[in-house]
Amino acid sequence: MARHRTPSVPRWRFVSKSLPKWLIALGLALLFLFFSATVAYSAYKAHRRRPPDQVHLAWIKDPATTMTIVWRTYRGYTPSYVQYRPKGTEAWQEWVGVHRPSGTGGTLHEVTLEDLSPNTEYEYRVKGDYWSVWSDPYTFRTAPAGGASEFDVVYVADTGLVGRKDGLSTGTQQIIDEIAKLNPLLVLGGGDYAYYDGDKRYRPLDRAIDAWFNQMMPVASKAALMPTYGNHEAMLQESVDLWSQRFPTPAGFDHNLNYSFDVGNVHFISLFTIFEEQGVSNGTLKWLEEDIQAAQAAGKRWIIPFTHVSAFAEGKSHPSNLALRAQLGPLLEKYGVKLIVSSHDQAYERTYPLVNVPQSITATSTSKSCYTLEDGVTWLKVSPGGKESNKSGSFSIFQSDTAPPWTAYRNNTMHVFTQLHFTPDQRLQVKTYGLKGDGKPPVVLDAFEYTTGRCGA
Repeated sequence: MARHRTPSVPRWRFVSKSLPKWLIALGLALLFLFFSATVAYSAYKAHRRRPPDQVHLAWIKDPATTMTIVWRTYRGYTPSYVQYRPKGTEAWQEWVGVHRPSGTGGTLHEVTLEDLSPNTEYEYRVKGDYWSVWSDPYTFRTAPAGGASEFDVVYVADTGLVGRKDGLSTGTQQIIDEIAKLNPLLVLGGGDYAYYDGDKRYRPLDRAIDAWFNQMMPVASKAALMPTYGNHEAMLQESVDLWSQRFPTPAGFDHNLNYSFDVGNVHFISLFTIFEEQGVSNGTLKWLEEDIQAAQAAGKRWIIPFTHVSAFAEGKSHPSNLALRAQLGPLLEKYGVKLIVSSHDQAYERTYPLVNVPQSITATSTSKSCYTLEDGVTWLKVSPGGKESNKSGSFSIFQSDTAPPWTAYRNNTMHVFTQLHFTPDQRLQVKTYGLKGDGKPPVVLDAFEYTTGRCGA
C-alpha cells in the first residue's frame, strides 16, 4: 500500500501567519532605517575625514628663513600642526600654529615655520581632522638671502572661478595649470578673484572664497601667494575684510591693505587701488614714498609696485585712471622705479619706458626689448587671467584701432599672465604668456628686459 507524505511547510510560513502584518511591516521598516543610517554614517565619516584643503603659502616674515602655511579643516578642535623637512631627508620636524579667524566653512589654520635655510627646497604636510589624517606632501622653496640672485615671480589677476555658467571663465583653469608648470618662487595676485556679483554658484561669499582658494592650490601650495585687492573684493557685493581674513600679509598701512616685502634684492609693494577715476589717499601716497625711500636705503636694486587699477589702459571696459596716473607718475620717476604692474581692464598693454608723466608722457626709448637704468618707467597691464569682461562679453575692446604713441605692445585676444625673472647679474627679464583656454600651449606675447649694464652688451 502506497504511503503519501505531507509536504513540509517552511517555518517562516508559520511565523508569518502567526504575526500581524503591521508588525512585519514595522520590522522591515526598521531594517531599512538601520541600513540607511549605516550608509549615511559611513558617508558622514568619509565627509568628515576629507583631507585638508585650501592650502596656500605666504610670507609675513623674512622670506629667506620663514614660510607661513594656511589650510582648512572641518572640525573646530583640530590642532594646527605642520610637519616639514628639507627635501631628500627622512625625518619630519613638527611646528604648531593657531586657528586663523575667518568665515570659512570649517576651521582655518596658520603656521609660520621659522629658522629655515635660505634658497632651500622643503617638503611639508598639514594636519587634517582625526589623528590619522594628513595631507599629501607639498613642496616650497625659501627665498634667497639678500643680494642679487635668480628667481621667478608671476603676476596674475582677474581670474574668476572655473566653470562659470555664463561661460566667461574660458581661460581660468589653463592659466592656473600653466603657472603651476612654471613653478615660480612667488605669485603676485592682482585682484578680482571670484567675481561673486556675477557668479552665485557658491553662496554666501565665504563659500566662493573657499572655492577660489581650492582652485588655486596647484599654484598656492608651492609658491607664496601675495595679494592686492581689486574693486570686486572691495565693493561689488564682496568684502575686502572677508578676503583679507584668508591672506596673511606683513604689517603695512591702512589695515594692511598696502604692504611691502623683500625677496633678495627686490622690493615688492602691494598698492591698494580700486576706483575707476579716484586716486589713492594722501596718507597712502605718503606711505608709498616713505616705503620706497626705506627700500632704497636698504640697497634694494628693483622696486616693483603691483596693484589692480591701471593708470595706462586703452580698453573701453576700464579706461585709464588719470588721477592715479597723475599721482604715481612723478613719484615713481623721482625714485627711479622701472616697472609697475596692474590689471583691471581685460586686455594686455605695455608702455615704452616713460618720463614726464602725466604731462608730456615721453618715451625714453622706442626699443621693444631692452632698457637701462637711465630709462623711464614701464607701465604694464596684465589682464585677464582667465575671466573675460562682463561689459563686452569677451576681452576689453580698445578705444581706437591705433594705439597711443607711448604703447610698446598690446593684445586683446588672449588670457595672460606675466613672469618676472631676476638674474644674478641684476637684470629684470619680463615675459608675458598668452593663451586662449583651448588647451593649446601658451605663446610668448611680449618680452623685454631692464639691465644694469648696457643693452646688447
